[in-house]
Parts: sequence; C-alpha cells; structure tokens
Amino acid sequence: MWHGITIINKERGLTSHQVVSALRRILHQSEIGHTGTLDPEATGVLVVGFGQGTRSFPYLNETTKLYRAEVILGRTTDTQDATGKILGEKTDFQIDLATVRAAIKQLTGEIRQVPPMFSAVKVHGSKLYDLARKGLEVERQSRPITVLNWHILAEQPGYHFLDRIPVEIACSKGSYIRTLIHDLGQILGCGAHMGSLIRLRSGDFRIEDSVTVDTVKDYFSQGRFAELLLSLNVALDHLVPLWIGDEDLEKVLHGGKLSFGKYQIQVSSGQLARVLDRNSLVRAVVQLQDAGSYPYWQPVKVFQYS
Repeated sequence: MWHGITIINKERGLTSHQVVSALRRILHQSEIGHTGTLDPEATGVLVVGFGQGTRSFPYLNETTKLYRAEVILGRTTDTQDATGKILGEKTDFQIDLATVRAAIKQLTGEIRQVPPMFSAVKVHGSKLYDLARKGLEVERQSRPITVLNWHILAEQPGYHFLDRIPVEIACSKGSYIRTLIHDLGQILGCGAHMGSLIRLRSGDFRIEDSVTVDTVKDYFSQGRFAELLLSLNVALDHLVPLWIGDEDLEKVLHGGKLSFGKYQIQVSSGQLARVLDRNSLVRAVVQLQDAGSYPYWQPVKVFQYS
C-alpha cells in the first residue's frame, strides 16, 4: 500500500470525488482521499492522501488558500458562478478601479460569510446543494472567515470602466470565492458572479509542484509512482521533530504518554510534534500537555504502515 501525499492539478469538469476514484482505479488502492473539495469547474491544487497520508489531514499546514478568479460584473446567478441560472442582469453601470478597490476593503480582514446554497455544507443533515437542486432555499448561518488580501491583476493604463476583473485572493480555509465575488457585486450595486477559478496554493502545497491524474497513471505504469509521493515527514515538516527510541516508540504506538523531561524541545503547552523512528519515518503526532510539574507528550494520532 502507498502512503503519503501528492498534489494533484485538478482538471476542469471533474469533481474532486471523481479524481479520487480515478486514482483508486490506477493504483488499485481504496484508502485514498482529498483534503478539500474543489468545484467541478475549478482547476488547480487538490491535496490527495494515500494510505496513512489520509490520517495526516488534520495536521497538514493548509490554513491559507490562494486563488485566481475572474469577477464578471453585471450578472448574478443562482450558483454564484458561470454554470448557474441567470437571476439578474444589469448593463447600465460604470465601475472604475478606484470604486472596486474601495469595495474590496469591505471584504478584507476578518468577516462573516453566508455559505452559498450550491455547496456541500450540511443544514439539518442535508447538503445544501441537494436542497438547491430541488428548488429549495433555507436559512444559513454566517461563518467567520479571514480574507488576507485581494490583488487585482492586469491593470491597464486608461482602462477606466470594468466588466471583467481578474483577481487573486488569499483567504482562510472554508472561504467561498464565488460568494466573495457575489458579495462584491452587491456592494458595487451591479451584481457579479465568478467566471473562472484556479486554486494556486493550499497552505504549503503549490500548483507549481502539482501533477495531473494522467501523470500519475504514466508514472505508475513505469513503476515510478513513489517519485510523486511526499512522505509524511515532508508533509508534516512544519511540526517540530521528536526522535525517540524503540522502547518509547512501542509505548506511543499503543497510546502511552512520554515524559517531557526525557524529550525536551522548545515548544509551548498544546503544541504538536511529529514522532520519528530511527529511519526518519513519522510514526505519530503528539501534543504537549501541561500537567503542572509533570508535563508530558500525549499521542493524538498514530500511523501504522503496512
């Protein structure tokens, strides 16, 4: 069985689940999953885990996402992107760059966002997109997100009035870019929807380091798939390393605590560390627990390789 992480460059038209299904067929392995859904029409970074790599998902550094998108002014849709039913159109507007920049400021920083109806968010046990396809709309609770910045691309001298705006947006995990664009259109008063979307980065994972499903297929057929895998040691290298001996490793693998006094490193209470064996294979993630005079490392995830 394969264990690790690969960065897939998802093609347009495929669901994230279809990408995983294709990889399962290619590798003849069922234990494969992804860390976060991309819309079918979106392309770019899809972080995929294999074997024990799927168990590392909660500990990967994917806090910040970077997207490139197209803002199309003057039209709103029920999906908030170009695939949806047109809800409204407006042509008698003149929006300049200064107006857009001022509106963007209202959608930057810590804000609250209402998830779109066409999303996988669950309300009372039902996914919103299932309800939306039945023509239903339900009340959704707003959620806190962080938008670090918007960057307007391809600004042209003398380009006064806009109807299409290419942007890059850096934001927190769980943010909906099409909803940000829809909300931008509401602030501008002309309406807007998202024309295209590329995920350029998900935390430490960049599109420059990604491969296509076809590349995975080619490498696997050549017996070279291991070259495309990031080990857990690499994927979790933002966690401080903790090398331990065989006896203590056995204890950790069975859920036992480790004395902090024996394995002291520069960390604070609650911080995570990756436990490595003598072959530098990540065997567990542990967390420092502050118990007064007797702090200890508590295993929170154990990796068993086969």
